[in-house]
Amino acid sequence: MSIYDLMSIGNNALMNAKLGTSVTSNNIANADVKGYTRTTVNYASRAPITRNGMQFGTGADAVNLDRHYNYFVEQQYLASNGQQQFWNAKAETLYSVESLFKQGDKGYGLSAALDKYFSSWNALTQDADSSAYRMELSEYSNTLATMLHTMSDSLKQEQQATNKAIELGVGDANALMKDIAELNRSIMAQPENLVLHDERDRKVRELGVLLPVKSIQQTDGSFTIITQAGQTLVDGIDAFELVQKGPEATTNLASGSAFEGAIKFEGQSSQELKVEMINAGAVGTAEFRVSTDGGKTWLTDEDGVERTFTSGDVDNKVVVNGVSIWFEDSAPATALSKSDSFNIVAKDAVYWKKTSAHLVNITPLGGYGNEAGRLSGGRLGGLLAARDSGIVSYQERMDAFAKELIWQTNYQHSQGAGLEHYKETVSTNAVLDPNVAFDMSNLVYGNKITDGTLSFQTYTPQGAPDGDRVEIAVTPGMTLQQLVDEINDTPTGAPKMEATIEGGRLKLKSRTVDGSFEFAGDTSGVLAAMGLNTFFSGSSCADIALEARIANDPKRINAAVVNGLGLVNSGDNTNATALHKLMDKSVTLDSIHTNTSTTFSKHLSSLTALVGADMDGASRNKVYNETVTKDLESRQQSEAGVNMDEELSNLSKFQNSFDAASKLITTANEMFDTILRLKS
Repeated sequence: MSIYDLMSIGNNALMNAKLGTSVTSNNIANADVKGYTRTTVNYASRAPITRNGMQFGTGADAVNLDRHYNYFVEQQYLASNGQQQFWNAKAETLYSVESLFKQGDKGYGLSAALDKYFSSWNALTQDADSSAYRMELSEYSNTLATMLHTMSDSLKQEQQATNKAIELGVGDANALMKDIAELNRSIMAQPENLVLHDERDRKVRELGVLLPVKSIQQTDGSFTIITQAGQTLVDGIDAFELVQKGPEATTNLASGSAFEGAIKFEGQSSQELKVEMINAGAVGTAEFRVSTDGGKTWLTDEDGVERTFTSGDVDNKVVVNGVSIWFEDSAPATALSKSDSFNIVAKDAVYWKKTSAHLVNITPLGGYGNEAGRLSGGRLGGLLAARDSGIVSYQERMDAFAKELIWQTNYQHSQGAGLEHYKETVSTNAVLDPNVAFDMSNLVYGNKITDGTLSFQTYTPQGAPDGDRVEIAVTPGMTLQQLVDEINDTPTGAPKMEATIEGGRLKLKSRTVDGSFEFAGDTSGVLAAMGLNTFFSGSSCADIALEARIANDPKRINAAVVNGLGLVNSGDNTNATALHKLMDKSVTLDSIHTNTSTTFSKHLSSLTALVGADMDGASRNKVYNETVTKDLESRQQSEAGVNMDEELSNLSKFQNSFDAASKLITTANEMFDTILRLKS
């Protein structure tokens, strides 16, 4: 081996030590940089040379820089972190909602207001004519209504805040997908630029906070990013897009179906509704069933029997969970076929834009994000699940609670009489078309009307009963106009009521000059449906209110009933007692979320327990996945993170290597000088 070879080996060793020192220094400088991946230099021996039949080493070269990044651990981290972010977002969202329902634990809030409401009816039974007890009942009723308003407003505010967070999340996700696609482009052009690799990994992690993702490394150095459900988000230099879209319905016709019409709907629901025809026929005869889980199960009644609905046009809508459904046929008319199905998304939802013309709904169907093809994790998935299976679901349950409370109270209250007779009165609720049957009308409680009898008792100007009761037969298929005609067609010679329609409202008065009247009973429910002789107005948490007539004059509270002689006895508490007994009556709420029959108090307690269980479940899942994610991050950092002790050791090693290489060069140079002196 020549002296020149020694100097070459020394020079390479010097450069290698310098490179190692530079890389180590860069590791130390970036130790606190989030997402930085530790790098080291890979060295390889140079080809040996042969001298006099012997091989001599020629030193080493730096081959490449190695990123200490565990791809497989990273995939596990992305999956676990997606779950953590899902449950974290859900827990954060439900935390403030839970506090709305837990107020009752402290002796105030909705549960306490409900108890006070029923107890004030009991107090009125002690002295039915007492103005003090009547005022107390009015005040507690207003308090209950106010608490329901507050609950509704708070839930709506939470829903709006969550919708805004979802909107921002969709925008951030789209921006990150574009960034990753651009980084793919840059890495494909500069594969040795490790800074770009680190930046891409950071972006993938940021996207993984929002969506449940996994990355697939391609041979050209690019990443393909897909959701855990399989939707492609980034493919090389191409970025896909998410879209937040409002309510819509889609059609999936059976093979051979000739239906050319469309399904229509109005209203909102936390649930996606799948409508499937169970037999063929024209609109108005064909029947369908409804699913809220994509067709796995179908809605049933309280006896577990599958519910079926008859398709109708705009005048014959079917209401499911607050969503009115009807069909618009084509001209000429075409028939629906068995297995024709329609998907109704009566809410804002998030879609994956597969192509410009094809959107795929990826909004979770339930609260656990475990449905095929839907978001199974990520903050966006958690927000959507918290909104739909949490906030909006609770709102729907509370509205169903308020709706049934209003109906039960109004139905019983309409059977009674107050301290003063009516001269005339007008219904609170109005129909859009007086010639449409009650059970097909726009009345919220129109479907509650049954075959029964509506009774009136009229009185002379002096207050004495004016003959026998007026009794009108009522049916669900009767129209308001027909009811008016029946009331006005009372046989000649009998006490008569006069009925008219004003703006879709029913107006009643006695035909006797200066006469008055009372409602003497109604087994049909038409009074409660129309809002006549009732206690509450409204039909939900948002609009429940004490009837204006009662709010202005508590004497209108119907504690008594008209007896068999047509009189309203002083001190009679018959109806007040019946209204108080509603506290213990088992009722079934008009909700697809529950078909349990129990008391109002237990319905409320059950919902409070559900909210607590949802919050507890979200918190437990959050903690579990947080632990797993931290462990995986620790495993990744053990390989990719900068260990200062190790780097300082490497720095010392490279400094020693540099000194040794310098010594080698110096020694070779001295040998060369010695040879030169010998020649001279």
